[in-house]
Amino acid sequence: MAIALRVICLIGIFALTACYKTELPSYDYSKPGYSKQKKSSSYSTYRVRKGDTLYSIGKRFGVDHKLLARRNHIRYPYTIYVGQRLSLTRVAAKPRYMPIPKSRKPKRSVKRSASRKPSSSHRRPAVKGSVKLRWPLNAKVTSRFGRRGSRMHDGIDIGAKEGTPIYAAAAGEVVYSDHRLSGYGNLIIIRHSSDMFTAYAHNQRNLVRKGSRVKAGAVIARVGRTGRASGFHLHFEVRRGSTPVDPLVYLPRK
Repeated sequence: MAIALRVICLIGIFALTACYKTELPSYDYSKPGYSKQKKSSSYSTYRVRKGDTLYSIGKRFGVDHKLLARRNHIRYPYTIYVGQRLSLTRVAAKPRYMPIPKSRKPKRSVKRSASRKPSSSHRRPAVKGSVKLRWPLNAKVTSRFGRRGSRMHDGIDIGAKEGTPIYAAAAGEVVYSDHRLSGYGNLIIIRHSSDMFTAYAHNQRNLVRKGSRVKAGAVIARVGRTGRASGFHLHFEVRRGSTPVDPLVYLPRK
C-alpha cells in the first residue's frame, strides 16, 4: 500500500512539472563565459520566458527597452508573450528631423586701394606732346568746334561781358598781336611749343606785343566784338602746327 502511494505521488510530481514547463531560449546557457548578471548584446535573439518584461530583458542585455520595442514593432504599453522571439540587436535612435546644413555663399574678397583714382569718364584723355592748358575765360561756351553749315568753325566761342579780362592759356611767346587778319579783329597768337599754338580773337584791345613772353594766367587782352562778331565773346583756337584742333580736348573739364 505504501509503495502504491509513493508511485502515485511521483506520477503527480511529473505531471505538475510538465504543466509548468517553458521553452528554453534559443541560445545555450552552457556556453563558457556566459553569466546571467553580465549585460551582453552578443546574442541576436531572445525567446520570452514567464515573468519577463521588456524592461527586464533590456536591462539584462544592456539594451534600452524603448529601442527593443521599436526594433520588434511593439507599441506601448509594451506587452510581450511567453515564447515570443525578440531581436536583441541594438538600434540607434532616429533623429526627429534630418539636419540640413545651411548653404553658405563664398565671400568675395574685395580689394580696396588706399587712394581711389577718378574714373576715366571724369578726365579728358591725355594728348601726346601737348601742353597743359587752362581756360582763358571762366565763362560759358556758346559755340563749339566743328562744322557750321557750309564752313568750318576752327575754335570755340566763349561768351562774356565787354572788357572782361582774357588770360593766357599757358606760358609762351607772343608771335602775333595785330588786327590785319580779315574777320578776326584784334588777334593774339601765342606759341607754347614747337608745334602748339593758341589764338585769341575779336578782342576789344590787345595788352601784349609780338615777341613778349607771357606766363600762364597772365592777362593778355579784353573781351570785345571786333572783326566779324555778332556779340561780345572770345573766339579761342588751339592749333597743332597749322591744323586747328578741338580746344575742349586740351582744356580741363568744367
